[in-house]
Amino acid sequence: MTDLATANKNLWRDVFDSEDLRYCFNCSTCVSGCPASNANPPLLIRNLARMVILGLEDELLEQDTPWTCVTCSRCEEFCPMNVKPFELCLAIRKWQSRNDETRIPPSIVEIYSRGYTQAVERNTEQRKALGLPEKLSAISEYPELLEKFRKMLMQTQVISKNAYMFEGV
Repeated sequence: MTDLATANKNLWRDVFDSEDLRYCFNCSTCVSGCPASNANPPLLIRNLARMVILGLEDELLEQDTPWTCVTCSRCEEFCPMNVKPFELCLAIRKWQSRNDETRIPPSIVEIYSRGYTQAVERNTEQRKALGLPEKLSAISEYPELLEKFRKMLMQTQVISKNAYMFEGV
């Protein structure tokens, strides 16, 4: 059981210093269009927002789900409170990396090989029904940018020290 008495009440400032985050009322609208919500385990950004708001550092540090985000930003289009869930997800990744330099995200091989973790082409019908563009642009559509992205990743210490994971990709 989590002891909220020992929680870091200012964690939200360390992770994502945005007053908007505290407007999240856990409606789950951000999850409705998220292709990573179908991942195993699912990315439930609302749960991550709660961890940040409640100051649950240990639980947040152990989470692998922020790394399943495909950066499609559908959650941002859907969020009725303008909490910026996609940016929160990226901020959590940065915070985790700052607080655990040995962290190797489980999805890093997928990120390296195609630039994202989940199939971004899902939910086209739902996007169309909402009046949103059916397809979002993905880095995999631009081979030269994907190669630059891979080179950038290889310059990071955690990736370069584990280069064996990317052989043959």
